[in-house]
Amino acid sequence: MATGLTPFTELEAINEILATGSESPVSTLDDNTVIDASLAMNTLRATSVEVQTRGWNFNTENNLVIAPDQDGTVVLPRNTLGVDTVGETASINAVQRGLRLYNETDKTYVWTAAPTVTLVVALAFEELPSTARLYITIRAARKYQDRYFGDTASHSYSAADEAEARSTMMDEELRSTGPNMLNSQFARDLQSRV
Repeated sequence: MATGLTPFTELEAINEILATGSESPVSTLDDNTVIDASLAMNTLRATSVEVQTRGWNFNTENNLVIAPDQDGTVVLPRNTLGVDTVGETASINAVQRGLRLYNETDKTYVWTAAPTVTLVVALAFEELPSTARLYITIRAARKYQDRYFGDTASHSYSAADEAEARSTMMDEELRSTGPNMLNSQFARDLQSRV
């Protein structure tokens, strides 16, 4: 079966960002000798982390049990952006410190039982839904233009473009979670992200 259009790759997103400054596209991300491409890549990746840190359905692991290691330490995945205890361990105030889960309630890194958590993780660009890729690309392009060219009048993307891309991503978030009128906590959580 022939494939049609596909979502932005990271390389295509970086070239889109470079185009906002009328710069030449790059053919690979392996060769970071082009300073502009490196700046565009850093802007894209920082923007991706910024957007994903809020926690969306696509990058949130719910009710995940993480067993402590032999020392009683709960080691979090390297791509952890946020963590919160839930379920039977919800009463424990736990915070992320580096890659370890700190029990703020008992003032210790040692866990006697495996906590159940909600984990927000950073995904690679190609693992993101198309709507998130588009929003992140547009937001990163606007940041890149502001930081390195400073001419807000010559934005390739307008604030309206960014708002429309964000709205599309929010619509997908609503569809993927399947909220209903009885799920008021979800509605409050989603509203707090806006």
